[in-house]
Amino acid sequence: MENQVTNNANALRLFFTEDVFLVKDEMVEIAAVDSKNAVSANFSAEDHVVQQSVLQPKVESIMVDKAEEAAKSYVPSVEIPPVVAEPKAPKSFKFLGGNKKSVLILVNDQLNDVSTEQGRDLLRKIVKAVDLGTPDFAIVNYAQYQGTDYLEFHEFFKPVIMLSFGVEITDLKLDLVWQNEIINHGHTKIIFAPNLHQLDSDITAKKLLWSNLQKIK
Repeated sequence: MENQVTNNANALRLFFTEDVFLVKDEMVEIAAVDSKNAVSANFSAEDHVVQQSVLQPKVESIMVDKAEEAAKSYVPSVEIPPVVAEPKAPKSFKFLGGNKKSVLILVNDQLNDVSTEQGRDLLRKIVKAVDLGTPDFAIVNYAQYQGTDYLEFHEFFKPVIMLSFGVEITDLKLDLVWQNEIINHGHTKIIFAPNLHQLDSDITAKKLLWSNLQKIK
C-alpha cells in the first residue's frame, strides 16, 4: 500500500472544498512559551539548592548514626592494671650513740636535745647500771619526731631493748598495757618510765625502774 499522507496543496484542495475561517477569540489568552526557559521556570536553580539543602542533612545524619552505632557495637575489652602502692621509704632518725647492742632509748624534751642537766645525769647513771657505753645504745628525742610509731622506730633501729622516758604507749600506737613490769613485745624488751627530769625527783618511779633494769642485765 502506498503512503497516503501528503502535504501537496493541490491535492488537499480536492478534499477540503469548503471555506475555512479563522476567528480570534478575545476571551482566551494563550501564554507564550519560551522554549529556552520552559524547564527553568518549573524547576529553578534556587529550588534545586533548597531541595539539596533539605535532603543533604538527612543523608549526613544517617551516616553519623551508623558511625555511632558502629562505635557502640565495638567496645574493646581493656584490662585496667591494679594500682599498686609504692613502697614507703623507711624513716631516718638523728640519734646519739652507736647502737652496737641494739638498745634504743627514747626521751621526750621539747627544749633540750636530751633533757635538763638533772635528767642527763640520771640517764648516765641508768646506762652505767646496765653496763652500757655510748657506742652500745641510740638516744632519740621523740619531741623531734611527733607521730612516729613503734613500727617505724623498730624498722630503723631493730632494738632488742627499748627504754622509753616520757613517751607513752599510745604515742607509739602500741596495743599494750604498762603495769610497771617489762613488756616482751616480739623480740624486744620494753620499759616505760616518766620523763627523765620528772623521774629524777620521783622516788617511787625510780625504784620501779631500777627493779626492771636488773632483769635485763
